[in-house]
Order: sequence, then structure tokens, then C-alpha cells
Amino acid sequence: MKMVFVLILGLSLHVNAYVFAQSVTISKKKVSLEEVFDMVQQQTGYFFWYNAGLLRQTGKVDVDVHNASIRQLLELCLKDKPLWYTVSGKTIVIKRRRLSPEVIAAAPKEVIRGTVTAATGVPLIGVTVKEKGAANGTVTGENGAFELKDVHPGATLVFSYIGYDSKEWPLNGETSLTITLTPSLSGLDAVVVVGYGTQKRGDVTGAVSSVSSKALREVPVTNVQQMLQGRVPGVYVNNTGNRPGSQPSVLIRGVRSFSAGNEPLYVVDGVPLTGGLNDINPDDIESIEVLKDASATAIYGSRGANGVLIVTTRRGQAGRTVVGYNAYLNVEDVTRLANMMDGPQFARYRREANRAIGAYDDNDPHADERIFGAAELEAIAKGSSTDYQSLTVRTGIAQNHELSVSGGNENTLFNISLGYFKDKGYISIQDYTRYTTRINLDQKIGRRVKVGMSTLGAFSISNGMDVNPFYAALTTSPLSPAYDNEGNINMRPSGDALQVNPLVDLEPGAVVNRNKRFRLLSSMYGEADLLPELKFRMNFAPDLTQSRTGNYRGAITTFQNGAAPAASNSESFTLSYTWENMLTYNKTFAGKHRLNVTGLYSVQNLTTESSSGSAKDLPVGLDSILYYNTGAGATITGVGSGYSSWSILSWMGRINYAFDNRFLLTLTGRADGSSKFAPGNKWSFFPAVAVAWNITHEPFLNRSKLFSNLKLRLSYGKNGNAGLAPYQTRALLSRTSYDWDGVAAFGYRPATLGNSSLQWETTASANAGIDFGILGNRISGTVDVYQSKTTDLLLAKLLPVSSGYTTITSNVGATSNTGLELGISSVNIQARKDGGFEWSTDFNMATNKEKILELSQGKVNDVGNGRFIGQPLSVIYDYVKTGIWQKNEAQQAAQYGSAVGQIKVQDINNDKKIDASDRVILGQTRPKWTGGITNRFSYKGFDLSIFLNAAIGGMIKDPLRTGNTFTLAGRYNTVDVDYWTPDNPVNSYPQPRAGQSQGPVYGSTLSYYSGTYVRIKNINLGYRFSPQTVKHMGMQSFRVYANIQNPYVFSSFVHRHQGIDPEITNQPFYVNYVFGIHATF
Repeated sequence: MKMVFVLILGLSLHVNAYVFAQSVTISKKKVSLEEVFDMVQQQTGYFFWYNAGLLRQTGKVDVDVHNASIRQLLELCLKDKPLWYTVSGKTIVIKRRRLSPEVIAAAPKEVIRGTVTAATGVPLIGVTVKEKGAANGTVTGENGAFELKDVHPGATLVFSYIGYDSKEWPLNGETSLTITLTPSLSGLDAVVVVGYGTQKRGDVTGAVSSVSSKALREVPVTNVQQMLQGRVPGVYVNNTGNRPGSQPSVLIRGVRSFSAGNEPLYVVDGVPLTGGLNDINPDDIESIEVLKDASATAIYGSRGANGVLIVTTRRGQAGRTVVGYNAYLNVEDVTRLANMMDGPQFARYRREANRAIGAYDDNDPHADERIFGAAELEAIAKGSSTDYQSLTVRTGIAQNHELSVSGGNENTLFNISLGYFKDKGYISIQDYTRYTTRINLDQKIGRRVKVGMSTLGAFSISNGMDVNPFYAALTTSPLSPAYDNEGNINMRPSGDALQVNPLVDLEPGAVVNRNKRFRLLSSMYGEADLLPELKFRMNFAPDLTQSRTGNYRGAITTFQNGAAPAASNSESFTLSYTWENMLTYNKTFAGKHRLNVTGLYSVQNLTTESSSGSAKDLPVGLDSILYYNTGAGATITGVGSGYSSWSILSWMGRINYAFDNRFLLTLTGRADGSSKFAPGNKWSFFPAVAVAWNITHEPFLNRSKLFSNLKLRLSYGKNGNAGLAPYQTRALLSRTSYDWDGVAAFGYRPATLGNSSLQWETTASANAGIDFGILGNRISGTVDVYQSKTTDLLLAKLLPVSSGYTTITSNVGATSNTGLELGISSVNIQARKDGGFEWSTDFNMATNKEKILELSQGKVNDVGNGRFIGQPLSVIYDYVKTGIWQKNEAQQAAQYGSAVGQIKVQDINNDKKIDASDRVILGQTRPKWTGGITNRFSYKGFDLSIFLNAAIGGMIKDPLRTGNTFTLAGRYNTVDVDYWTPDNPVNSYPQPRAGQSQGPVYGSTLSYYSGTYVRIKNINLGYRFSPQTVKHMGMQSFRVYANIQNPYVFSSFVHRHQGIDPEITNQPFYVNYVFGIHATF
């Protein structure tokens, strides 16, 4: 062995001596190293092996040597260059110079400045710039500029940005750089947050939609759910109210359950939540992902049947500390009220209602005195009118402020924010205030351990959420004056004992409805690299919520109508926690086989304690005690308390496999055990499988000029829904009273029959999808079709009367959802230089068809609850209005038990009578199609976005045209409609008739309208100041913007039928005018 070593050493020395003995002669100026090496090769016969890109970065050299050795030449040319050489046979290898730690430490540090742009020349903001192998780093600012200090000479800088290919740049004495990043192929390298991890977009096999940070910032909103409206195909966000602090409802791919809930699961920073998202400041959000098919949601098992909404909050970036301030002012201008009758119209209407029953004689000069009060008669004489709606509303003002500090280094990252939001609604007693703070920390401990936390603290106060003065404002006689001659409020302005002036509720302290809510949510994690391929992570997330609601109704209010005050209060304390332990194995085999395996053990628990009390006949004149001392009431009307607790124990496994980036496979299985179910039914297993074919990487397509991305996806799996209440499987008792020897005694009686056989509602779903990119991703999008079937629905099943119970909750019934989703993004005009004109579009649309397959009695309709086999879960089932009975139809009307001037409905079965069998399904309450489109324009510092959303095919029921607000009896004011009279024989609305307290017969048929609309949801115009300007202002970036929300809606309900709004039909509609700033320092 020693002889072999000596031989090899001798040959090596001989080779080097021979190389150095070769002589070359070169005399050139401003010549590249490639040219020098070519001349050496010609003169000596030796070959050079090098990276051409590496040589081009070193610049040109001057060479003037005569009969110099190759060694002398190389040392001359490579002096002060980050290059060196080695010799292997007849080949000289040029490679990057490796400096010793001592040399690196001793070398003077440099400051490197520059800009980073896209290929179009547009600056890229937020690009991470780091020195390779060192701890220092920074991020680019608003104009794409960066400054990196303490850079070692000859170092290599690494530039990385989501959605773009990373780039390494070796320094060769430069101190000013211009770096251009190229987009990753079809965005396949963009990171997508999925359940318990992240994936590259190109590796995703399920139906996952993302909302970009740009889209999230376009519309200033109060809560997270509003960010999704019209943005994601298959996600239906419905505004249920416009009171301050109200939350919209969210549905993903339709409704599946009648009683177990249909809201999606919300996950924030990797932790499933149970308390909603209203406490989260929208400014803290970095991205939102929506998981829609079983492959994506099965990892959440029993809680994923309704889809999953994953929210990721902003975290710190390595580099210079950045201070951010965002603020806006929102003016809420009420633009549309209910189209109510004014004084003269109301007078004619009341006369006609009494005329119809013979209680008003036009020839009697005193007829008005019999049906109008003294104040109303005075208003008639003066021709005056009172608009109680306008007196009730005001211009609302909302403001939002957010201050954040973020930054860090290679080991420590932080993001801290403070938020303040205040919305003074358009009713003086309604407002909402929210204070939030968020602390996100990530800390590396050594090379293998990382810990962190995300802590949210929120405190909110809402006033008047359960108070609605509009019923009184709509129904009070417009002929009655709101104030007396001295400016005091008339409590009963018309003299009608049941008509109380709505303004009394708006007096300070008269009506108090206040909720105070505190929430502390913290998600803590520890992560350790056990092996290069194996990682362990533990999550622990406690979530504490305390809420107190107080109600006080003074004597002079519409609620008490002169009676003594009443009050109530309730308090709840909720503590939940999630504890998860997760192992992840990630390895690539033979360069083509990528394997990712995830295993999870999880424990979740939620416990709620509550108490309440109510009293009436509180002391008059002591309004200051409000609801704080219900014991002061002469009559205690209620005392109660409650406790509930449930837990879920889970095991989960997921395997992701990819072959050659072309064929993808995902296998998921999760077993959940819930305390809500009885022994024998506590556990259930939810599996899913998904495959995908990334055709982009196939040889026959990878050179295609048309497709930059093409991927096919297929998935199938099952999810559960355990949305029943705790203890629902058990028999429950309720308190009751009975007579004991003439004295009332109290005891308990059976109230609910338990069912120990209850089990999970289960949804099995299949999904097929296509992801595509065309023309270098100038056009990209997704298409998904899906079908799901939910079985074992939790429904009340009728029991024989002899059982002593009416119903029992059972697993009976089934529903299905089938749908199509389309999302397309396009770059219509691409900027060719910095500040050039650019136009892009995002478009999405979706349709979903719900269907009831079975009910509690099998394939038998449940007419009483409006549920029909083969129909959507929520339909409108009623008579078909065909017009108004006219004078020439008097005999026919009498045959049907009606009269001239009344509503005429269709005799469906032609049996010459109208009864319940003549009702039919008129439509569905949810739209058949939903969608949205956003157009974005930018030029120089200006940016403009226009966002429209639409709902097509649904039907709405206008509460202002039915029930107590639309009796057409003449006593209360009503919507101004064209009603029938002998002199006005219209077919739209019937003749008013005094005395019909429940409204006209078949009056519900007057309230149905098309819910189709296209809404201009948001127009945002902003201006970003130039880097030179903001530098003089002492800022890093500064943007101002003006925003208008809901400026116009295309809707037949609004424009043809004078409705308020197709989404919120019974509350005033307002337009938001928003003015805001974004600044960083």
C-alpha cells in the first residue's frame, strides 16, 4: 500500500511539473478569461473545464506574458478573482476559490446595494437577500431596493422570492447590483399551505384555492370572511347583516347537513379553532387557503366535511427591522331605505282599508275622525309627514389603525402588531370596538431545534347588536309627529297604544344591549430535526374566551311601552386546547422518487361554563344600575347556568409520493374518537386517496410554447361531521311543576329520549380537476368538478304518541352536492419597463346543485319542514300567485272562498278548491351560480382595481312584504305598493282590508323575488410615492388610496321592485367611502 501511495504522489508531482513547464505567449488587452483559456489550449494542447457563467461574472483582464509557464499565467489572470484551478491529467479545472475561515474573518466587510426586478422590469418587494453561508440578510423595499451590510469579499448572495426561481450571485468586487428574477414555471414552486404542512403548488393533488396577499389588501374589511366573497370558486359568502361587528356566513361547496352545521373548519397558523374569526385583525393575515375536496380535508377527519379555511398570519423576515402603519377612515353613507308610504299615501291607504269593510263613508264629513287620531288629523290638514326611517339613521363612521414591527436575523424572527378598530354604525346605539395584539416569534436553537409562538389577544365591545328599531320605524304612522311643540319625543305619537315612537329607544341609556368579549389564543410549537430526513413537531394551543352580555330595557321604550324596566345578563367562559405531536419524514431517492410521510397524534378539548339571570319591575328612575343588579327587580324571571365539555382524540397518517415530478400520489387516513358519542360509536376512520399527472414535465410537452403548466387531478375520500351537541346521545330531564296538596311543587320529568346508536354524519366525495397555464402563464387557472354524498344525517325521527315522546334524534337521511368550479387569471397587458402600463384579471365562477336523497321516513317528503326528495335543502314552497280577483271574476272568486280585490292563486290540481295540496316549489334560497371578477390596472405609481361579484338563480323572501310589517290592514305603515281598488284594478297587490292582523290571505306569495344580482363590490384607486420622495419623507414606502364599496348593484329586486338589497333585505343599505394609507419605516 505504501508503494501505491508513493507512485500516485510521484505521478501527480510529475504532471504538475510538466504543466508548469509548458510556456505560453499572450499579449492582449480587455480580453475575457474564456479567450485566454482558448489561446492556452491552442499553444499547449491542455483543455480547460469551467462554468461559463462563473467566468462571465469575473470581467475582463489585460495579459502580457512571453514564454511564461501556465502556472504564472493562471496566477496572473486569477489574481483578485474568486477563482482557482486544479489539474487532472490533461485537463485544468477552473472552480470557485474557497477562502479559509481565517482569511474570511480578516477580510474587510463590504456594503452591497442594488435592486431586484422581475423580467418585465417591475420592482419586486419583499425579496429575501442573504449571504450564502453567513447570518446576515435583508429584504427588498417598496422599489425593489436593498442594502446588505457586512458582506465578505467574494461572497455569494442568494435571492429568493415566492413564485420565482432563486438566484445565486457570486460577488466579484461589485458593490451595486441589478438582479432579475424569473417566475417559477407556472408558479409550480410557489408554496401552498395545506393541512399540517406546506407543499409546492406543483405537488398539490387536491382542490386547494389560494387568495393572494394582493387580493387580501384590496378591500378594507372588518372580518376575515369578507375577504373571500367573490374571490374563490365554490365558496359562498352571504352577508347576513350590516350591523357593526356582524359576521357573514360561509359555505364551501353547498349545504350537506340539516342540524350538524355547515360552516367550514377554521385553522389559524396550523391550529383548528372553535371560536370563530371575528377576533382576528384582517391586517395580520398573510395568506388564505381554502381546502375543498376530500384529499385536502381528510387530514382533519371528522371536522373537515364542510371544507377547511386555513389562515396564515404574517411572520418576521430576516433583515432590517421594518415598522409599518396602516390606517383608514370609512364613511358609511346610507343610500337606500325601505320605500315606505308618506303621510298622504298612508291616509289614502287607511281610508281604503276601512272602506273595504264598510267602515269608511266618503259622504260622511266626520269619517276621518273615526279612523285617525287628533295628531294624524292635524298632519292631514297641514299636508305634513314624518319619515321615521330617516330620523332613525345617521352617517356611520368607522376607523382602523394597525401598527406593526417585524424583522429578525437568521436565528430569530419576530412580528408584533397592535390593532384598533371602531365602527359607529348608522344607528346611534349600535357600535363595535375591537382591540387586538399579535406576537409571532420564531427562534432557532442550535442547528436542529426551532421553537415559536403565535399569540393573539383581543378585546371587543359591541353595543346594540340585538336591538332593531326598524320595525317601529317602518310601521309607525307617518302622520304622527315624532316631537311635540317643545321638542320632546312623543312616546305614542299617533295615540295608538301599540305604536311607540322608535326614537325613544335611541335616547341615551334607554336601551342597553352590550357584549364584552375577551379572547386569548396562543399557538406554541417546538420543532426538532431528529435526522436529516426526519422532523418532529409539537403544537400546543390554548384558547380562552370570556364573554358577557347585558340587556336593559327602560320604561320609556318600545320594549316596555311604559311598564317598569327589565334587565338580563349572561356570562360564558370557554377554554379549549389542542395538543398535537407530529413526525414528518422527507427524502428523495435516486433523484426521481420523492417521499413525504406525516404522522400525527392529536388531542382536542373544549369546555364551556355559563350562567344567566333576568328580572323585571326594576326601580324606575335608577337607570344607572342597568343590568348589573338584576336582584333589584321585584320579579325574577329567570336564573340559569350550564356546563358542557367534549373531547376528540385523533391519529392521522399521510403519504405524499412523487415520481420524476410527473406522477403524484397522496394517501391520507385519520381516525377520530369523540366523547359526544356513546361507547361503540365513538371512533370512525376517514380515508382519502388522490393522484395527479403533471403533464408539463412529460418530454412531449416540456418544449411546448402553448402550455406552461398542465396537471390532471383525481381524488376520492370520506370526511365526518360531529356537529351534534354534547350529551345528545343521553336521555335528558327538564324541570316541571305539579300540584301537591294544593301547593305548587317542583320536580323533573323526561324531556329528551337518548339514542346511544348515534354516529358521525359521513360525507364521501370525488373530485376531478385540471390546473393549466398558457403562453408562459399569461393565462392560468383551474377547473374542478365534484360530487359528494352525505349519509347518516342527524334528524328528528317521529315516534308513536304512546311512547311519551314526540321525536328522537337518529342517523337517517342522505344528501348530495354536485358542482363545477372555474378560476382563471390572466395578464392582459404586461409592463415592458418599470412603471409601464399593466392590466391583469382574476375571474371565477361556480355552480352547486344540492339534493335531498332520503329523509327520516326514507324517500318520503317532509312537507311540514319544507324538505323534498330530489330538491335542495332549502326551498320556497308556497302557492302560485296568478293575480288579483277582478270585478268580472266575483262568482269564481266566491267558489274558491275569496273575494274581488283579494289574491288569486293557482288551483294546481284543478279540484275547484285551494288547499295545502296546491302548494309547489317556487325556487331555492341559495343561488345556482356564484362568481366574481377583478380587473387590476397599474401605471407608474398609480394602481386601480375594480371588483365585481355575482349571485345568479336564487330566490329571496322580502320580510318587508309579509308578516307584521305588511298586514295591509291600514293600522300600521307599510311599503308603498300599487294595491288594488275598484278604481285601480291592478294585479300586483290586493285591496287593503282593516282588521286582518296577519295580513291578506296568501299574503306570503307577495314576498318572493329573484335574488339574482351583479354587484360592483369595490373600486380601489391608490398611489405609491416614488422612492426618492419617500426617502425625503423619512420612510421606506408610502401609499395612499381611496376606496368605494358597494356603489351599485344590478338587481331587479332593487330597481324594479324598490327592494333595499338582495342580500340584506330588511336593513338600510349604505355605501362605504374609504380613505387610507400604508406606510413603512
